[in-house]
Amino acid sequence: MLDIYTSTATKAKEIETELKRINRWSAEPLPAKKFENMGAFGSNTMSFEEWLQFILIPRIRAIVEEKGKFPKSSMLATYATRVLDVDGEAGHLHDLLLELDKLINESEPVVEQPVQAESFSPPQPVVYDSTDIPPVIFTLIEVLPQFEGEDLESQLQTYDTFLSILSLSVRPIISNLLQEAAQKTSSEASKVRILEAARSVASGGRAAAPYNHEEAMKKYRIEHKKSYPK
Repeated sequence: MLDIYTSTATKAKEIETELKRINRWSAEPLPAKKFENMGAFGSNTMSFEEWLQFILIPRIRAIVEEKGKFPKSSMLATYATRVLDVDGEAGHLHDLLLELDKLINESEPVVEQPVQAESFSPPQPVVYDSTDIPPVIFTLIEVLPQFEGEDLESQLQTYDTFLSILSLSVRPIISNLLQEAAQKTSSEASKVRILEAARSVASGGRAAAPYNHEEAMKKYRIEHKKSYPK
């Protein structure tokens, strides 16, 4: 029999293939703000299909790669029934999610959290100077290689938000996570930028470049004139 890691990796690939077949796979990364307060299955900020692509599938692959622990229960198909009920193209997608549920639910119960959005949602506010790294940081690391340019910089600003309240002792860990993300990006420019952020974090600095309010407002006015010339 195939082990749980091989089986779930295969099923994640089948889900990806099906999302592409029915044209629900996005070629562009989501803006960073969609990963903030996304709620159950991303329902606050993204579609269920986007949550599958940008949250669930990367998380499954990270668990497989690390030989980590899978949740003890999964209810993906139950939720999919609600959001895909009237979608005539999503029947096979629902079946694949049900099969993934069965794989996880019939494996050995080894963790405490179910495979639901709660597993991937931003945590409660972190206590100042905490040494506990919020789970959302690991989720953001998984999607970081997909960002480029200003979107990447916006994503790095999220890390600075956490770094401002976390203990200095966690900086080496976050720096290592950023270095791992840099190796996974296909963009050389993004790789260089993320490695630069990793070195800065390790030395006590910021992940993102300092925010230039005047420059940001200048760009905003230019874009505003383009959209509303009158």
